Amino acid sequence: MGDPEALHFDLVDRDWIPVRLLDGLQVEVGIGEVLRRAHEIAGLDVGFPTQEPPILRLLLGVLYRALEGPMNDADWSTLWRAEELPKEPIDAYLERWRHRFDLLDSKAPFFQVADLEATSGEGGERPAGNLISYAATGNNVPLFMPVVEAMAIRLSAPEAARWVLERHAWGTTADKTGAKGNSRVKAGKDTPRIGHLGGIGFTAPLGATLRETLLLNLIPWSHSGLVVTGPDDLPAWERAPLDASHETRPPSGVCDLYTWQGRRIRLFAERGADGEPAITGVLICAGDALLRDAVQGVEPQTAWRKQTSPNEALEYSPLHHRAGRQVWRGLAPMLSLDEPKNRAGVLSWLGVLEDEGILDASTTVSLLVVGLAYGQQSASVADLITDRLEAPVALLRATDPAAAQVAIDGVALADEAARQLGTVAQIAFMGPDAKVPREGPKAESARAARLLAAEDLYGTLDAPFRKLLLDLGGADDPDTLRPSWATEVRLHTEAAAQRLMAAVPTQQVFVGAQAERWFRAGLHKALQQMSPNEEEQ
Repeated sequence: MGDPEALHFDLVDRDWIPVRLLDGLQVEVGIGEVLRRAHEIAGLDVGFPTQEPPILRLLLGVLYRALEGPMNDADWSTLWRAEELPKEPIDAYLERWRHRFDLLDSKAPFFQVADLEATSGEGGERPAGNLISYAATGNNVPLFMPVVEAMAIRLSAPEAARWVLERHAWGTTADKTGAKGNSRVKAGKDTPRIGHLGGIGFTAPLGATLRETLLLNLIPWSHSGLVVTGPDDLPAWERAPLDASHETRPPSGVCDLYTWQGRRIRLFAERGADGEPAITGVLICAGDALLRDAVQGVEPQTAWRKQTSPNEALEYSPLHHRAGRQVWRGLAPMLSLDEPKNRAGVLSWLGVLEDEGILDASTTVSLLVVGLAYGQQSASVADLITDRLEAPVALLRATDPAAAQVAIDGVALADEAARQLGTVAQIAFMGPDAKVPREGPKAESARAARLLAAEDLYGTLDAPFRKLLLDLGGADDPDTLRPSWATEVRLHTEAAAQRLMAAVPTQQVFVGAQAERWFRAGLHKALQQMSPNEEEQ
């Protein structure tokens, strides 16, 4: 292995963040350039969806600290009206802290512990592929999986930097290697919690440029109910370099939270044939854990659910996005009209901007949703959740929730239509024996038939519903869109029901007729709730 003292990779100036320029060109840039050219950049263009949130949060941490604000709405409006982000304070800040942005520094490598070693001895170095969270582990190797942890692959420094951020944010409980100097290690192991982003349903608004995206997520300090930050809210690079020990504590604010060190990581590198650093190995151990009760008042990029604990104390849990379904199907809890404080802070901030006339009601943002579903004991990644929902800020206004109510009612209608269609599918599947047993193969088949019919309908309604959301942004009276959505749902649902009923054998025509009556009655009731003037054809 080459001399680590001679290896460096400066994340401020070296290219490592993949972006897409406004002209469509895909390039990689450093932190300095991505902020200086944010107005020329359409957005981040990472290869793995789970890398986008931690990179975005890293840039937000830099901005909060470099700008020492924005302090209030006036400061924010000045930033919004400017063509570019202010270069001088950003460049000065990055220059001051440049030494903490060296990925391979010998004393304080970026987001790592320089002398991290495993209790098992010999450093504990594992193949670099172990840094990739999607790599299969142990005997659980899916067919066609392109990367497994034992592969002797080499990562470039840019690739490794992105995966280091990703691992802190989304790491599994499989990162159990015990570290020397960690008093919590038992039998060579220390099981961490899943990364912070893995425990929440991440949502962030995206603008037309990266500059807009950053500002839409940069809530002013004065909005203490939406964001927690200030002079004492320090990101990881402004804190003392870490060692192998770790703690459970509350975050001091969003800068601390956005750069949370959920793991202890050490990269092993050597100089490649091209003279550039090549990452050959990695050691990943448990890191800091968040004090769960303290996160709800700090994290602005997730919505919350109010619940009662076993001891009847009121608690809040983050709203998780569900795998395998369109994000708009969870719109009601995301918008949280009944409990506005449960809405993600960044979405409430957009509502403030619309109420104050800074953003027009028809202004469209793309709501980025990213999440992971974990496998058994959260030791592996089971599923990826990612979606982008184009929505007008009219949905987020606080003073007039009419548009949001139409959207929520529209989802409720789609849900009820899918439920009614599932009943038809079940009866068509079961035939004359319409009563489904609770358990057994027949029960499983009936549930599968219901689910398949419902999911097919949701897929058919996906594009029309997304159009409905955009139309709500330009509607003077959102309620005028209710009849057209009710008709859209009725036509698609009836067409799907007719296809199902066509499969019912002629000798079961009575069962089919009975099912159709139930279906039409249930659907008609739901349509009337959405739009009393929508008449069944």
